[in-house]
Amino acid sequence: MTTKKKVLTGIAGVLLVAATAGYGAAAYYYSSHFYSHTEINGTDYGEMTVAQVKKKIADQIPSYQITIEERNGQEETLTGEQLKLTYRDDGEIDKLMENQRPWAWVIHAFTGVHVQLENMVAVNEEALKQAVEGLTCMQPGNMQAPKDAYVGITDDGYAVIPEEEGTTLDEGKVTAGLHQALTNGEITFDLDAGDCYVKPEIRQDDAELKAKADAINQKLSANLTMDFGTDRKEVLDKNTLKDWVAEAEDGSFSIDEEKVKEYVAGLAKKYDTVNSKRTFTTTAGNTVTLTPGDYGWEIDQSGTESNLMQAINDGTQGDFEIVYTSTALSRNENDIGNSYVELSLSDQHFWVYVDGKQVMDSEVVTGCRNKGTETPQGVYKVKGKTTDYTMRGEKNASGNWSYQVHCNYWIPFAAEDTIGFHDLTTRSDWSSTAYLDNGSHGCVNTPLDKVKELYDIVSYKFPVVIY
Repeated sequence: MTTKKKVLTGIAGVLLVAATAGYGAAAYYYSSHFYSHTEINGTDYGEMTVAQVKKKIADQIPSYQITIEERNGQEETLTGEQLKLTYRDDGEIDKLMENQRPWAWVIHAFTGVHVQLENMVAVNEEALKQAVEGLTCMQPGNMQAPKDAYVGITDDGYAVIPEEEGTTLDEGKVTAGLHQALTNGEITFDLDAGDCYVKPEIRQDDAELKAKADAINQKLSANLTMDFGTDRKEVLDKNTLKDWVAEAEDGSFSIDEEKVKEYVAGLAKKYDTVNSKRTFTTTAGNTVTLTPGDYGWEIDQSGTESNLMQAINDGTQGDFEIVYTSTALSRNENDIGNSYVELSLSDQHFWVYVDGKQVMDSEVVTGCRNKGTETPQGVYKVKGKTTDYTMRGEKNASGNWSYQVHCNYWIPFAAEDTIGFHDLTTRSDWSSTAYLDNGSHGCVNTPLDKVKELYDIVSYKFPVVIY
């Protein structure tokens, strides 16, 4: 071996010894110190002894903070000092050092060690209880109770209205969850994730709720149109029906009959014309207010209610026919229309119009004013017509008729068919004042040729206007 080689070999040996000595020294060091970059629960304790780690942990506990994450993005923070937390030495730090392999220090020189330990904190139960009670989110005024899902009215009928989670907290769960989070050394505690909120008992996916909504909506399927003439229509559909649903004690659903009655009564109030006053323009061009008579439209409320309830329950679609106790010749808003008999008591004259054109007129003698048998004013309708008719009054004590008059043409319109137009061949006085003292018992005496003409024009329900 040459001198040069000997020198190099010596140097290498020295370096090896030195390296070995240095590695051994480091291994000895790490037999009592944690590796560089050793993190325990997120905090770096590298190059520290067990005692130093324990002291640092104990020193850090008062400044430790845990953030409580609440609903609606709200947060609150509690500190170790506030919670009176203390370090609890359960030997885990010692075990961590015992399990550390000193000779493997070089392996962890750059990667470090990351450890998560639990149960390093002793929780003061009374302090924790007070801290939880003092949280803003735990105050009754700040908590909104959860609401169960339910079946409610929407624009489209009935539907399951989703539950509302609310913000009411279960104090026991908050305390227990926070206790565990503190024990684990966590820095955040999510109340939702910790299942701390009081939950709704019924949710929108509940099968019974859906069945309930479906059952109600079946009652809303009817779509009925009622025609009252001259573009006056009423439509009854789910927009109205949805407010008529009633729930029985057994949980079944039906249409509230009282709502149907109220609805029909409203139609009657709006569209009935029997016994209503009307404004009328006379042949002379004057505007008069007519007193009520029996002419017009009057809804049979009971019959209509019954039919309407049936149509709703059947889910009927389309037109619905109103039942009437009285009908008129015209379905226009002015139900007299433009075909009618107009009788002026003061003029002792009538005019007949058909489709707006005057087709005849006649002088008449009406009920006797001075004997109190005046012809009634108002709007009536022709109740029928007959020929060769004998009118009779009431029977007296002796069994005789108070009057008995034969007429060739009889056209009744009022007083249960006891007052009407008829001829009176025995009458000679047709003056305009004859009715004052020599009038009828209430009928409208009409010359024979004129009453025959009237007989041929009018028909059942033909309006008779008397003023």
